Amino acid sequence: MRVLVIALACVGQAARNWELENSALHSAGKLNNAELGLANLAKAMHDPELLKEVAAELRTVEGRAELVKTMANPQFQAEAKNTFDKLKASGALPNFLKLEYYSQVQQKTQRKPKAANALAMLLTSAAFNPAAPAAGRAAAPKRASSPKAETLDDLIALAEENPGPFGYWDPLNLGKQEFWGQSNEATIGFLRHAEIKHGRVAMAGFVGYCVHENGIRWPFPLTSTLPDYSSFEGLSAPALWDATPLASRLQILGVIGFFEFWSEWETALAGDGETHYMRGGKPGYFPRFNQGVISNPITPLNLFDPFGFTADLSEEEKATKLYRELNNGRLAQLGLFSLISEARVPGSVPALAGLIKPYDGEVMGPFTAADAGLPGVTTMLENVPGLLPYLK
Repeated sequence: MRVLVIALACVGQAARNWELENSALHSAGKLNNAELGLANLAKAMHDPELLKEVAAELRTVEGRAELVKTMANPQFQAEAKNTFDKLKASGALPNFLKLEYYSQVQQKTQRKPKAANALAMLLTSAAFNPAAPAAGRAAAPKRASSPKAETLDDLIALAEENPGPFGYWDPLNLGKQEFWGQSNEATIGFLRHAEIKHGRVAMAGFVGYCVHENGIRWPFPLTSTLPDYSSFEGLSAPALWDATPLASRLQILGVIGFFEFWSEWETALAGDGETHYMRGGKPGYFPRFNQGVISNPITPLNLFDPFGFTADLSEEEKATKLYRELNNGRLAQLGLFSLISEARVPGSVPALAGLIKPYDGEVMGPFTAADAGLPGVTTMLENVPGLLPYLK
C-alpha cells in the first residue's frame, strides 16, 4: 500500500515548479527515488488537474506497466521501506492521504523531526500545509468545529498503524456495509464502538473469571444474609450468575441498561461537547456524570477516568493507549471465550483441560428455568437449544 502510494507520484506528472525543486534535491543526492515520489505526491494532492493526469496515465497499458516496473524494483522497495522507517522514527509521518489534512478547520500539529532529514523538512514545512495559519502553521485546535466520521480508509490506516503482524482483516467485509439504511461511515462508527465496548467488558470478565477460579474473595461479607462465600464454593464462574438471587441479577441488568442509555443519549454527549459515534463522535466515548445535564450528579467523578490520569497525556500517548486497549480487548475476548468454552464443553480447549470447573448451564442466556415467571424467559429457553448445536 505505501509503496503503491509512493509509486503513483512517479507516474505521468507534468513538470511544475515544486517538482523541479524536488528534482533538484534528488539530483543533489538529498532525496532518493522513493523520497522524491513521496515529496511529489504530497504536493500533487493539492493539484486536482495533476491528479487527473495521473489517473489518465494509469488507464493506459504503458502507465500501468511503468507503475508495476517501479514497484517491482528491489532498490525502490528498499528505499521506500527505509523512507517510511525514517519518517516514523522522526515523528514526521505525514497524513496527507486523509481528508482532514486539507480542511480549513481541522489541522493536526506535527512534531518536528528529530533528525535533519530533507524529506522530513519538506513534509513538515508550511509549504505542505497551505490551509494552516501562516505563522509557522503550528496553532491547531484540539478538536474540529464539526465531527468527522471515520471512513474505510481510516479503518485500514488504524490497522496498519496498530502494532502487530495482522494488518487490516475483515473477512466478512463488515467495514463496507451500511447497517439499518445508515451510511457506511455511520456503520463503521457502530462497529468501532462495539469492538471497544465489547473489549472492555471482556477484559473485566476475563479478570473476574480468573479471580473466582483461583479462590480470591472479598475480605468482607457480601450481604447480612451471606456472611461467607460457602454458597459459591465449587461453582464455576458462569454458575455464579445462576446462583445470584433474581433481584440482584435484575439490579445488575438495570444498571447496565442505564449505562447503555447514558452512553447513547445525545444530551449527555452534548454536555461533554461530543456527538454520537454514528454521527462522527468518538467510538468508545462515555459521557461524564458530573457535567450538569442532571441537577444532582450521581457521582462527582468521571466514570472512564475518575482520577484524571489521562488529562495531561499528549495525542501520541493517547493513541498508544488506544492501540493497547484495542489489542488487549481483542485478546480478552478470545481469552474469555476460551475459558467459557472449556467450562461448557470440557476438552474443547486442550490447553485448559482439567484447569477449569465444568458448567452445564446456558452461557448465552441470562436466566434459567427457575426464572420462568419473567416475561419471555420460557420462550428463550425453548428456542435457544435449536440455535446452539452443542445443546442438541
